[in-house]
Amino acid sequence: MRALIIGIGQCGTKIADLFALVDFEAIAINTSKSDLEYLKHIPQERRILIGESLTGGKGVNANPVLGREAMKRDLSLVMRKMNSVIGYEDVDIFFLTFGFGGGTGAGGTPVLAEALKEEYPDSLVVAIGALPLKEEGIRPTINAAITIDKLSKFADSIIAIDNNKLKETGMGISRAYEKINYTIVERIASLLALIDVPGEQTLDASDLKFVLKAFGSFATVGYAKAEANKVKNLSRLILKSFENEGLYLDANIESALYGLVAIHGPPELLKANEIFEALDYLAQKIKGKQIFRGFYPDPREREVEVVTLLSGIYESRSIENIILTAKRYAQSFIKAKEEAEVRKRELLSGLPDFDDLYPGEINE
Repeated sequence: MRALIIGIGQCGTKIADLFALVDFEAIAINTSKSDLEYLKHIPQERRILIGESLTGGKGVNANPVLGREAMKRDLSLVMRKMNSVIGYEDVDIFFLTFGFGGGTGAGGTPVLAEALKEEYPDSLVVAIGALPLKEEGIRPTINAAITIDKLSKFADSIIAIDNNKLKETGMGISRAYEKINYTIVERIASLLALIDVPGEQTLDASDLKFVLKAFGSFATVGYAKAEANKVKNLSRLILKSFENEGLYLDANIESALYGLVAIHGPPELLKANEIFEALDYLAQKIKGKQIFRGFYPDPREREVEVVTLLSGIYESRSIENIILTAKRYAQSFIKAKEEAEVRKRELLSGLPDFDDLYPGEINE
């Protein structure tokens, strides 16, 4: 299976750069020349500066209107570069990495998603976005809500990573952001590494594409890992990957339409009764009742790794909080704007024109 990672904006290109570190094909797109130069692993020929005529290569300062315009202006350049990278081999999934609250990513990602769906109709377009922290203020929240709305019309699935989970780690902000970026890459890379790999029961590209083709709804990737000698019951480890500590989105997993579970570890620990106990429970728990599964016994392994994917999610407290906050602010802002316009008209009504006050000053 072939996946192409496309990072858009500062947050997105940092994540894409980590994917490149672990040998994924990756492209970086940004309005900031210095941010592109900061990257370490994506080759120079796969870094695309957009909107230079608009911003001078200095970024858009978290303004999604400028980010959208930058992507529109240079979309033909981006698509030509994309075609040169792809060549004649099909891409199964485009993963677009970005930050929901920023400017280049929030504004440009929906534009690119729409273009990719038109240009490559047989490929999936999956958005992987980091939700803003509550403390970042109202502007990133507004950006995130509008971007969610726009992306839901074009992306097959939206994998949202809630940055508010950062606060639960108790570490410094730079280290926390770095950790969550590594976590995103670790989970997606671990999942993709097991697709089309021989196993007792194998997940293939068509299984993953089926699960991710979820009508623009949300998806979340869960993860759990333990040393083999500490795994007393595999069912518990599998279920842990679906719990709050294993997910990076506050979501109601019961609302999911599809699930996918990949289990990798020493053969003696992959016990059928424990695996099916957990998977039967999950199949009954989620709304769609469908769990795709892959089991990969490996005698070289000394750890058990469980990677899970839930898609078709329509109930998420993380998402709902952002959208409701944005709606309340938008309504209050529009009302305040209308009141200001009325006040201005009332204040200025009845004023004469200059001609009324200075008659005959100009000879016709």
